[in-house]
Amino acid sequence: MNKITLAKTKPTQLGKLAALFILVLFVIGCGFLSPTPTAQPILADSAFSGYAFLDSNFNGQLDDEDTPLEGATFYVAIDGVKAFGETTDKNGYAFILIPSSVDYPVTLSMDAPKESNLDHAGFSEVVMYSSTDPAPKFLFTSK
Repeated sequence: MNKITLAKTKPTQLGKLAALFILVLFVIGCGFLSPTPTAQPILADSAFSGYAFLDSNFNGQLDDEDTPLEGATFYVAIDGVKAFGETTDKNGYAFILIPSSVDYPVTLSMDAPKESNLDHAGFSEVVMYSSTDPAPKFLFTSK
């Protein structure tokens, strides 16, 4: 029976054993023997925007005479719950960034500015079926 003991090992054999030991550690440490990791999906942020306008000529249609409406509240509803809201700026624009991807369809809505006497002059919500749908333009008029 052959036993290798370091005391009786020749220097060249010791070098070969050390090289083999280092090679084994390298192979194990580099993951060559471990299973391939599963790729994780990349989650992208979801962005939504909307516009609010005041129906200045009271015709119920969005046209060049209508002015941007500041202070309206833009909402994103996920699974029927208004989860995110943002107020429109002086250009009637609101933007919401959700730090994860969402499942479509998503419902977008806009409320008139608080303590105003405004009401929708058209639709009050829009259902988006993809991220490429255009930003909705909500129209408001006096009650």
